[in-house]
Amino acid sequence: MKLLRHGIYTLLVCCSALWVAHSEVETESATECDATLTFSSEITSLTGGNGDIHSRSLSPWNWTPNTERNRIPRTLWEAECSTSFCSSPVPGQKDQKDLNPLPVYQDVLVLTSHNGRRCYKASFRSVAVGCTCVRAQTN
Repeated sequence: MKLLRHGIYTLLVCCSALWVAHSEVETESATECDATLTFSSEITSLTGGNGDIHSRSLSPWNWTPNTERNRIPRTLWEAECSTSFCSSPVPGQKDQKDLNPLPVYQDVLVLTSHNGRRCYKASFRSVAVGCTCVRAQTN
């Protein structure tokens, strides 16, 4: 049993060493990358979308651009809740003081290049895509 356990530990150490060595090779080759990315100019989403939903919502928001030169897409439009309280669903009534607007987030895939090179790193960025009404927290 001890011999089997020793063999498993040896195998794990060897596999770990190979993984580290492989990671170093990938890192070195990644610094030499010079690939060209091409993107379709087709618009696959509906440009009309939900229209002015951001202003008709009971928890309205404004769109704020966030632009980074070395990122694809360069500009991400982020929602910023524009009121402290949610609007009443009935016109003419007071705002709902027991409801607060909070942003709703979605992870978006972005590509980022470093030092103007044509090498990109893919990552996810959490972006506010709208606001919703929630019950106010009470202490």
